[in-house]
Amino acid sequence: MSENTHMCRMEVGDIAFGMSLKEIAGWNQLPVDWERFQEYEPDGCFVVRCDGRPAGTVTTIAYEQLFGWVGMVLVHPDMRRRGLGTALLMGGIQYLERHGVAAVKLDATPMGKELYDTIGFVDEYRLARWQGHGCVGDVPAGPCELGSDDLETLAAFDRPIFGADRRRVLRRLLTEPGIRVAAEFDGDDLQGYAALRPGQNAVYFGPWIALDGATAERLWQWGRAMAGTAPMFVDVLDPCPYGKELVCQSGFEQQRELIRMYRGRNVSPGRPDLQCGILGPETG
Repeated sequence: MSENTHMCRMEVGDIAFGMSLKEIAGWNQLPVDWERFQEYEPDGCFVVRCDGRPAGTVTTIAYEQLFGWVGMVLVHPDMRRRGLGTALLMGGIQYLERHGVAAVKLDATPMGKELYDTIGFVDEYRLARWQGHGCVGDVPAGPCELGSDDLETLAAFDRPIFGADRRRVLRRLLTEPGIRVAAEFDGDDLQGYAALRPGQNAVYFGPWIALDGATAERLWQWGRAMAGTAPMFVDVLDPCPYGKELVCQSGFEQQRELIRMYRGRNVSPGRPDLQCGILGPETG
C-alpha cells in the first residue's frame, strides 16, 4: 500500500460505510451483522483508508486457537485495482496468525480461489448457496425453540461438530431479537438444531446441524414454516448427505458455489458430514 493508505480498526461509525459496500456487492448483511463482527473480534475488524477516506473492509473471528475466519473483504469500486483487496485479506490473515490460530479459513468463490491458491490456501470441501422461499404450513412436531438458558447445552453439542467453541456466537443467536433457534431432542439428548435470522435480501437459515436425516428434515420444515413466504438463503455443505437433497426437494435453486479453504494446520476439522448448513460464509 502507498504511504497515504493505511489499515485501522473498524469502529461503530464505519458500519454505514460497510453497509454501502455491501449494498454495491448485493450481499445480505444488515447493520446488526456488522455490530456482531465487531463484538466477536473488536481488534480484528479493519477498514483501509486512502487519503483519509474509507476504501474497504475485512472482518475476522478466531475460534479458540484452533482456527479463525476471514470475511467481508470489500473494496469500493472507485478504489479497485490498487491492491487494496489483497492488502485487506493479508491484514486479516496476519491478525489471526498473530492470535495463534492453527489454521485460517475462508469460503472462496471460484474466482477468489485463484488468488488464495497462491498464498498457501488449500481446498477442504465445497458448499453452495441455495435460494428459495419459506412456506405457509403447520410447524412440524419435534423441534422446540431455545432460549438463553439453553446456551451450555447447545455449545456442548455444537463444539465437536463445528470443531471449536463458538459460545459467543451462539449466545447472540439465542438472545438477539428477531433470531429464532430450534432444536430436537431424544429424551435429554440433543439431536440437532437450526437458526433463522433476518437479512437484507432474504431470511438466512443456518447453522443447520443434525445427527440424522429425519432430524435434518424436521428442522428444515420448521425453518421454512417460520420463514413463511419470505425469500430464504441457506449455504449447504457438500459433505453432508442430507442438506442438498432437502433443499432440492423444496424447489430451491443454487445461486453460487463456494470452496472452503484453509491455510495452516487443519487440526480440528469438526464433522462437516453433520453440518447441513453453515452460520455464514463470513463466520464459518
